[in-house]
Amino acid sequence: MSRGLERLAPAVLGVMLSLCAVSARADTAPSALYSARAQFKYASLLFEQRHYAMAAREFQRVIERFPASSYVEGAQFGLAECYMGRGRYREAASEYKLFIRNFPDSPLVEEALRRYVAALDNDKYKGRHAEPAVSTPTGPRGGSALDSKVEALRAVQVMLFDGRSLGEIDAELERLGSSGVNTIIVRVFHNRGDRFHLRAAGNGPSGVYFRTSHAPVVADVLGPILSMAHARGLKVFAWMTTRYADYGLEGRKDLACRAYDIGRGAVTACKGLDLFNDEAVAHLEALYADLAAYDIDGILFQDDLVLRHNEGFGKHAERLFRRETGKTLDPKRLFVGYRDSSPAYGGEFWEWASWKNARLLAVARRLMDTVRERNPGVSFAVNLMYESVTNPPYALAWLSQNLPAAIEAGFDYFSIMAYQRQMEKELGLAPEEVEGLIKWMVEEASRLVGEPRRVLIKLQTIDWKTREPLPEHRVVELIRWIKARKKVSIAVVPYRAGFPFGELGAPAGMALLEPPTTGRSKPPR
Repeated sequence: MSRGLERLAPAVLGVMLSLCAVSARADTAPSALYSARAQFKYASLLFEQRHYAMAAREFQRVIERFPASSYVEGAQFGLAECYMGRGRYREAASEYKLFIRNFPDSPLVEEALRRYVAALDNDKYKGRHAEPAVSTPTGPRGGSALDSKVEALRAVQVMLFDGRSLGEIDAELERLGSSGVNTIIVRVFHNRGDRFHLRAAGNGPSGVYFRTSHAPVVADVLGPILSMAHARGLKVFAWMTTRYADYGLEGRKDLACRAYDIGRGAVTACKGLDLFNDEAVAHLEALYADLAAYDIDGILFQDDLVLRHNEGFGKHAERLFRRETGKTLDPKRLFVGYRDSSPAYGGEFWEWASWKNARLLAVARRLMDTVRERNPGVSFAVNLMYESVTNPPYALAWLSQNLPAAIEAGFDYFSIMAYQRQMEKELGLAPEEVEGLIKWMVEEASRLVGEPRRVLIKLQTIDWKTREPLPEHRVVELIRWIKARKKVSIAVVPYRAGFPFGELGAPAGMALLEPPTTGRSKPPR
C-alpha cells in the first residue's frame, strides 16, 4: 500500500460512513440474519485494521445480501479500496470503474476517478518490474504441523451417558465404536443443576470430573472413561469450560467478570471469571495443566469463551485497553445511540469488540500452550456460535467471536454449533430453510478454514426445551448430505441412546436408516 493511500484511506472511509448514514433507505428493515448497516460497519472495521482480504469479503457480502441498500454504494467503493490496499491494482481499477458507472452522482466519483488512474499506473509499473514467478506450495491454511495430525471426526458429544454404572457405560462405548464413530466429546465440568455422571458421583454442587487441586472434584470419571474408550478404539475429547470455570472461587469477587448495565449506567459483576485478570487466567492454566495429565486426545473449549456486548469491563480490562490502544475504556461512549429495540454501535465499540476477541484468543493460546507443554499430542476445538458464519458482525458485537481471527489462533478444529431447532426458533425459519442455511454454512466455513476436516459441524438431536428427540430422518439426511459433499468433521449433540450412530461412520452414499414412518419418536430416558 502506498503512503498516499495510507493517508487517504481513513478520510475516504469517513466519507463512506457518512454517505451511508445520511441515505439509509431499506437498511434498517429486519433481516433473519443481520442488517446491512451492521455488515457494512463490520467490513469497515476490518478495513481500518488493514485486514484487506477479510474486509473485501465482508464488503462483498453487503453487495450480495443487501442489493437494495444504500450501503451498497460505500461497499462498492470499499471493495475497490481493499484491492488497492492489497496491491491488486488491476482488480482495483475494475472495481473503481464499476463504481463510477453504477453511482455517477456519488460524492466519491471524483476520488474514484483519481484512484482508477492511480490503479492503472500502478498496474503498469508492477507489470514492468514484475519479479520472476515462484512456485509456492498449495494447501489448507493453518500449517502442515496442524494438518498432519488432523483427521475428520465422526463424533458424539456426551452431556450424560445413559448408563449409571461403569459397566453400562462400557457397553455404550462398545456400541459407539462398532458403529463407526471415532470420537466421543465428554463433559468434564459440572455446573450447579447439571445431572451427574454416574449415580454414585454426587460430591458438591459444582466442580470437575478429573483430579485437580484447583477446583472441587465431583469424581474422577474421566480416567475410567478414557481407559474404556481407548480400548474400543475411540478418541476422547474433554469438553471443558473456561470463563465459567470458577468452581470453588464463586466468593472471589476480585476475580469476577464485570459488565456494563446499560439501563443503570453502572459497571456490575457478571457471571464467570474476569479473563482480563492475569490471576484468573493463571488459575485456568493450573486447572488445564491437571487436565493435561490425562491421556486425552483433545479438548473442546465450551461456548463460555465469549464476552457479550456489555461484558468486558473493570479495572483490569481498563488498564489493559489503555496500555494496548492508548485509549480510555468508557462504556458510556461505547453505547452512544444504543436503543434496546435497535442496537447501534459507534466505531469505538467495534474497536473494543475486536480487542475483546483478541484477548479471548490470547487466553485460549495460553491454555493450549499449557496443555501442550505436558501433553504435546492434544488437539483443540473451539465452540463457535452459528452466527460466526452466518452473521459475522453479530458474532463480533454480541459474543466477541470472529471466525477469521480464530483460524489464525492455532486451533485444530472449529466447532460450528449448527443446531437446527435452535436456529429455527431464533431465526423464525422453517426446518427446510434452516437445513438449506446449514448446507451453505458447511460450504462457507470450509472455504474460510481452507481444510474441510478442521470444520466440525455439530447437529442437534433433541429439542433443548422439551427434551423431545428431533425427527431422526431429518438429522440423518443432513449427515448424509455433509458426508457426500464435504470431508468435514461431524458431531451429533447430545448423545442419546437409540440414535442411528452408524450414519456417522457409514461411507458416503450408504443409507442405514429406513425411510421415516408415521408416529412420534420415543423420548430419551
